[in-house]
Amino acid sequence: MKAKPSLIHKKLVGGMIAAGLIFYAFTAYLIYVAFQLTGQYLEHQSSPKTVLTEGLNKQVYQHIRIYYAEEEDVFVDLTIEALDQAKKRTSSVFQFEPDKPLDIIYFDDKDTIEQFAGIKQITGFYSDYDQMIGLYPDKREELLKKETLPLYFFNTLFIHEYAHFVFYEKVHAYKVSPVIFPLWFHEGTAEWTAYDVLNATSERFDVVPFQSLHSDQDWQDSRMTYETDVYLQSYYMIYELVQLYGRNIIHEIMEETAKEGRFDRGFEQATGQRLSDFEEQFKVMYQRKNG
Repeated sequence: MKAKPSLIHKKLVGGMIAAGLIFYAFTAYLIYVAFQLTGQYLEHQSSPKTVLTEGLNKQVYQHIRIYYAEEEDVFVDLTIEALDQAKKRTSSVFQFEPDKPLDIIYFDDKDTIEQFAGIKQITGFYSDYDQMIGLYPDKREELLKKETLPLYFFNTLFIHEYAHFVFYEKVHAYKVSPVIFPLWFHEGTAEWTAYDVLNATSERFDVVPFQSLHSDQDWQDSRMTYETDVYLQSYYMIYELVQLYGRNIIHEIMEETAKEGRFDRGFEQATGQRLSDFEEQFKVMYQRKNG
């Protein structure tokens, strides 16, 4: 038969339970305080984009925020005009109209934009991570005076970067990763969207191997290694696809790629042609043109 616990034993057990409760309550309080302090600390830590926009003027238009230096307020009007063109072009090409917030940031100098983007020799970029377009337009003084040629190149630059934004948002809507699309398709669709009014088939360039145009590193290496223009080549790859299958082919390739989870399979489903065959035909065609 089990002996009954003594009164002293009961008090000891009760004290231990109380002490344990106090200990756990105090530990929970310390965790809560640490969590709150961590949250406050993180709130005060500025992201690179936040640091970049400090001291800049801001103008909100529809779903975008425009950041610019005070003496360059003409960029607000230029951006709004370019945005209206960009929306028309991208909705036609991608059959998609995003409304997610987007920051447009004008950089003070070329070194800063290159350092922020991590890319050399650029005048603009789109960052999906930061949800921003960074711009440092050529002929800045002439552009601020709204001279015709600088204005034309500014509009095409803006449309190119905005097309990247729409491309990424459309891919995210499919719930697949943008990296399943080769970089030549990313850049080619952006270039073609910006310049689709042109029919400049007289351009000459050496064809870079397609496998050298897949990743970001491939792209940067190709820009420096080959005596050619990888943006121009990518434009003409899209140009030839549109000539063969119509302008809806861009949307169809994206849709089928999202279904298949692989670009080569999506390409074949949309075009009825193997990607490798298209690559070879393109290479032969442009080698002949440039020969």
